[in-house]
Amino acid sequence: MDEVVLGRLANLCYHMARQKDYSAIDVVESFRPNQIECKKWLVEEIANLTPNWDKVLVLGSWNSLLLWELMQLNCNVGWFDFLDNNPMTHKHRDMYFEVNDLDKNYSNISMNAEEFSDHSSYDLIINTSCEHMPDIPAEYGPTYALQSNDYTSVEEHINCVKSEEQLAKQNNLTKILYKGSKKMPNYTRFMAIGYYV
Repeated sequence: MDEVVLGRLANLCYHMARQKDYSAIDVVESFRPNQIECKKWLVEEIANLTPNWDKVLVLGSWNSLLLWELMQLNCNVGWFDFLDNNPMTHKHRDMYFEVNDLDKNYSNISMNAEEFSDHSSYDLIINTSCEHMPDIPAEYGPTYALQSNDYTSVEEHINCVKSEEQLAKQNNLTKILYKGSKKMPNYTRFMAIGYYV
């Protein structure tokens, strides 16, 4: 990441520390090396398809600060909807934009990803947390960019996969635009990008 993004992250963590908000550790965790490597991989492959996206939905978004920054560097996105069932993740995102005086091109949605049914109004749907939730079948229309892993020893990982092919099949991607895997120190990360036809 470049120094501008690191400076913005430092601004947020400094602000949170001054407010004695010790959830800053969750923000810092989202910028750990494995997170950076896997999000860069995702965004590079999305940008290889096309850099222009009108409306993007991020399922199981966490704070998505790293994802937002990488998309800003590599793509042109009109609007994001960040969906997560933990309202604290939305609070962190809002603080990041406020302390860094950034224009918001997003909205926050607090609910479980599998309960959200309006996929048709998006041209790109990103889910880098597939291992944390039940499968969400792709619907006709959007492009889906999905990541999961085989890290079964983590209790919160309720839906791991063994391959990128399994990830695509379980999520109803019938036309594959990209698939691949990346060996990490403790697990393998799988990615599938495509859509339902």
